[in-house]
Amino acid sequence: MATYLTDRKLPTVAGMRGVNQLHDDIDRLFGGFFGRDFLPDFFTRDEKALMPQIDFKSDDKTYTMSVELPGVAPEDVKVEVNGNELTISGEKKEEVKEDGKTHVQERRYGSFMRSMTLPEDADCESIKAVTKNGVLTLEIARKPESKAKSIEVQRG
Repeated sequence: MATYLTDRKLPTVAGMRGVNQLHDDIDRLFGGFFGRDFLPDFFTRDEKALMPQIDFKSDDKTYTMSVELPGVAPEDVKVEVNGNELTISGEKKEEVKEDGKTHVQERRYGSFMRSMTLPEDADCESIKAVTKNGVLTLEIARKPESKAKSIEVQRG
């Protein structure tokens, strides 16, 4: 077994950079064919920088969605449901102070929007939204499964 590991060349971080660049190039190429404009790389990266990350989990009774929104005030977040389409939008605002100079600014500010189609058994009328420590948690009840009903056939 030790021979297998020493004879094999495992990918290095430096070697993976080329693979990641290839993935980015393919995404840009196909994005242009399917209606997105060919934008310079710095525009597409900025767009992704404000895209909130989502975890979507479920159990027998509830769907739970956790959305990372660090630095976004609850009053700057909007959650809407139209049919089974859930949209989370908002704005991360920059705190502007007039005194002093900015030497480095890596944080991103601006508007964001994320939409997704909820499963058919999601009860869109019972969504609860709570924010804590920069994470928005949505609890969406599941509709009970409809069970087959047996209908007795009578003689006429």
